[in-house]
Amino acid sequence: MRHNAISSDEFEDLQRKVACAEACADPINFDQMLNRVCSLLNKWAQADVVTLILPPEEEGLEPMLHVFGQQPLLPISERSVRDDCASLLTSLEYAELPGEALRLRRGAELTPINGVLRDDYMYRFWWHEMKLDGQTVGIVALYGFVDWVLSPRVRRLLASLMPMLAAAINNAAAIENLRMQSDRDEMTGLINQRGVFDQLDRECNRALSTERELAVLLCEIEDFDAFAGTVEGDGALQTFSELALSLDRGFDIVGRIATNEFVFILPEIDQIEVIKLVESITSSAEQITLGGRPLSVSIGHAQYETGMSSDTLLHNADEALFEVRRRRALSQSSVG
Repeated sequence: MRHNAISSDEFEDLQRKVACAEACADPINFDQMLNRVCSLLNKWAQADVVTLILPPEEEGLEPMLHVFGQQPLLPISERSVRDDCASLLTSLEYAELPGEALRLRRGAELTPINGVLRDDYMYRFWWHEMKLDGQTVGIVALYGFVDWVLSPRVRRLLASLMPMLAAAINNAAAIENLRMQSDRDEMTGLINQRGVFDQLDRECNRALSTERELAVLLCEIEDFDAFAGTVEGDGALQTFSELALSLDRGFDIVGRIATNEFVFILPEIDQIEVIKLVESITSSAEQITLGGRPLSVSIGHAQYETGMSSDTLLHNADEALFEVRRRRALSQSSVG
């Protein structure tokens, strides 16, 4: 009996499919699964950036754009990728919105061995919808600093992986959405204390590995005790939360950790930008009334330093908030 011999290319592609199946096998940690899968796509397609556009986890939110790069994505590159993904959604008649409206979530980033980081326009050279039972569960798009064409063999390989990837991402996203709901503050819709701590750990680890800036703001609504648990107080909290989200750059994280305390986790932001944001929060809060008076907030700021733990970073922001409140009290007493 004669057997058809398998070519070396076919054997290699079979190995790649097995590797992808192994990467998709554990859906419990959504970010880690996406990192594993996208690192394989980066390698096989020689892409500089892999993006996954996923539907919003709840009504009223914009689509989520997951970005995985061979290097940290710098401003010009990031803008071109976001704008192109928004254009892709428009062409497919899923949504018509600007690139900055996409909520951004960054995956693992690798700094090139030679240490040279590029910040230039990026070209989309391949994309594919991921469908499950006829429903689109996401879109994969590959980008490079050079516009080039994938070989037919790699195109066939990537297309053959999409059903497997669609099922894995759909399962992982369902688990992630359940986790996010447990990390959600019912009053405001922001992430709660547990969610804040988890996200702050993640961003501190990312800041350490990429050597990029990270800041935390701890914001407290002043003179709130008398309104806690009242309809007016709840309304002020909800309005302030909407204000906080309106100032989100698309990848910032905002949470509520106590009755009248909010945390802003701000990746890739310098001191000047932080000062501007603090001024925006303070002045915008004054447009909200509580007890017939403009809402007043105190804000403490802390900047990440290499090796700093998330607990230390948040503690430093708390110390800064205490100092702001102390100076405010001294100022009011001197006026009185």
